[in-house]
Amino acid sequence: MKDRPNDGQTSDNDNGESALLPAEELVPSEEEEAKESEVEVLSKELALLEGQLQDMRDRYLRTVADLDNYRKRVRREVKEAQHRAAAGVLLDFLPIVDNLERALGSTSDLDAASEETKAIHQGVAMIHRQLADLLSRRGVRPIEAVGERFDPGKHEAVAQVPAGPGQEEGVVALEVQRGYTFGDQVLRPSKVGVTVHPSKKE
Repeated sequence: MKDRPNDGQTSDNDNGESALLPAEELVPSEEEEAKESEVEVLSKELALLEGQLQDMRDRYLRTVADLDNYRKRVRREVKEAQHRAAAGVLLDFLPIVDNLERALGSTSDLDAASEETKAIHQGVAMIHRQLADLLSRRGVRPIEAVGERFDPGKHEAVAQVPAGPGQEEGVVALEVQRGYTFGDQVLRPSKVGVTVHPSKKE
């Protein structure tokens, strides 16, 4: 069998263009490799800088929080120091109040007293009232004691009082010395007598 004669048409491989790319075009050039390498380096540097930025941001936020806590602590400590200093001064006034109250209670019958005694009593009462007002303005308040349940945080038991019929034990029956609070703290506890059953009284 004879081969078919060539009809003058060229094959795909004979038209001057190869269907396959040359081998050198499939391999990245040195310039492309350099660009890819530079991109990788820049990406790593960017990731490193982002990490450093986040770390600095976290440290900044921690520093701001620490500074805010420090300011609050200093304000609290200054306020507590001022409170202690004021409490010390106010505590020194309480014995004066006690003495004025004793002086006022020593006059049993003012109606039968002389004019001079009445004038002295009025003067002592005025001083006591002014001092009591001063303490009140500074936040000093007397502690209610008689009739209250004994509270070791506010009362100091200095005597035992036999409980009467139907009377509970552990109730403040008498006040020997008045106690005071300053703000939400006890400035001086009340010295009191507390009820006990006769069988338990020492």
